[in-house]
Amino acid sequence: MSHIIQLTDKDYISKGLHRKCYHHPSNPSQCIKVNYNDGAEQETNREIAYYKHLIKRNISWDALAKYYGPVQTNFGEGHLFELIRNYDGKTATPLETYLADQQLTQQYYDELIVLLKALKSNLLNNRIITMTIKSKNILFQHLSEQKNRLVIIDNIGNSTFIPIANYVPYFAKSKIERTWQRFLKSVIKDNWHNPLVAKLIDEVNQ
Repeated sequence: MSHIIQLTDKDYISKGLHRKCYHHPSNPSQCIKVNYNDGAEQETNREIAYYKHLIKRNISWDALAKYYGPVQTNFGEGHLFELIRNYDGKTATPLETYLADQQLTQQYYDELIVLLKALKSNLLNNRIITMTIKSKNILFQHLSEQKNRLVIIDNIGNSTFIPIANYVPYFAKSKIERTWQRFLKSVIKDNWHNPLVAKLIDEVNQ
């Protein structure tokens, strides 16, 4: 019988549309995502199949939280992922926080341009397809006082019935480009109150 990981409310981090995320109780560098509603299994299976596809292709994980495999928990089957922490041990903050707060946008303005361009390049170079890209699902990780990165933690994969973009680079890159442009438009729309964001996105697109 496989080991069952006991999760409690003190391990809880957050929840999405279908899954709840918990700290791994004995490994501070990992988290566990567990289904909690109807329809979650199909969504999780699709995403995990895509993670396995990326693992087989031996991609760089610079832009994506790593996937480590299934585990058994007291809440049912869960899936083990890298927990994105800053160099000081604190859990990394979502990108949306840096875009919603004008003071933070100003402070990290030049760095945000560099990091967003690097994120797009990484998605294209590794042909990483996402369902959508949302700033709440991207973490701004401080690797050191000088070095940072943006890491996508959710909505990975392709829901197309025949996922040709998973295997043909031309279609993958076209799909990534379309999803990226929708993401940039949503960032401007969601942060209309911050006058720096439209200017920032314009520079990212140059």
